[in-house]
Amino acid sequence: MSEISNDFRAKLQAKDPKFYGEGGMFNYENLLNPIRQSNGMIMPYTPMIQVTHAQVEYNQYNLPQTNFDYYAYSRRASPYLSVTAQYTAQNRDEAQYMLAVIHFLRAATMSYYGVQNVKKRGIPPPVLLFSAYGPYMYDKIPVLLRNVSFGLEQDIDYVPCGYDETKDEGYQSKFGGMDGPPPPMSTSQASIEKAIQQTYVPAVLNIFMDVVYAPIPAEYRREFNLDKFKSGEYINSKGFKGFI
Repeated sequence: MSEISNDFRAKLQAKDPKFYGEGGMFNYENLLNPIRQSNGMIMPYTPMIQVTHAQVEYNQYNLPQTNFDYYAYSRRASPYLSVTAQYTAQNRDEAQYMLAVIHFLRAATMSYYGVQNVKKRGIPPPVLLFSAYGPYMYDKIPVLLRNVSFGLEQDIDYVPCGYDETKDEGYQSKFGGMDGPPPPMSTSQASIEKAIQQTYVPAVLNIFMDVVYAPIPAEYRREFNLDKFKSGEYINSKGFKGFI
């Protein structure tokens, strides 16, 4: 059995870290850089998770001249989770992380499309991994992101995401140290940094997400054993701790 992490915070991450792209230590090099550094969007506060665990379907048989209905098992629908995650922006680092979370959710719900993506055209949104509260709860279970919504409220403060080198004392410590200017930027990096400086996020943001369990059909058919599942043995075999 692999070592169990003590970090039980809820987290939504891409299966392939390459999804986040490349980036250095500065966020202007890649808008998803904060998510790349934490390998997924960590939910810093305990989220509200509404679990629709089992919806079992039975076919009803209406037999004539009987006093009762009779049912035969048909199928069980995949579990799905409704997650409400709260983020706060009390400083610019948290503001940039919140911005990266929003951008990650935008990207994770899109497919490759158009003439700019000829080689990848048609690839659907990625399967993500959801974790929360340890191995026997949700441990990197494969999910599809079906719905994302959030509200930009009018009665709270909005926090700037960028650093102004002429006004912000923390700029030098954030970019390049106290003794020198930030490292040189390419044209695209300068454009991203300028846009980040002009972007504001709410001091408090609640994000609502619906995710559905999405196993690989061939693996499920080949490997699933109900007796092993009931005993908890899957926690030790082939990574099938994701069965829910």
